[in-house]
Amino acid sequence: MCLSTVCMHVNDTDQEVMRDVARIEAEGDGVWLISLLGEKKFVKATVRTVDLVDEHLVVLEPLNADTEASQGVA
Repeated sequence: MCLSTVCMHVNDTDQEVMRDVARIEAEGDGVWLISLLGEKKFVKATVRTVDLVDEHLVVLEPLNADTEASQGVA
């Protein structure tokens, strides 16, 4: 099984948003992150990088500074 950790790229660093992500769905101006247990989180961002070989890591790029603050990412 391939579960991923999703991070938000902010100020040249990657900050964790959610672990054990089993599914990512694009919708409107963001993506839904869905965990193995069904927990869902909507993030206003675009996909920056996906690395499923080494780290199972997905890095998102916030749409704007307001998005970062509303997501609790500082």
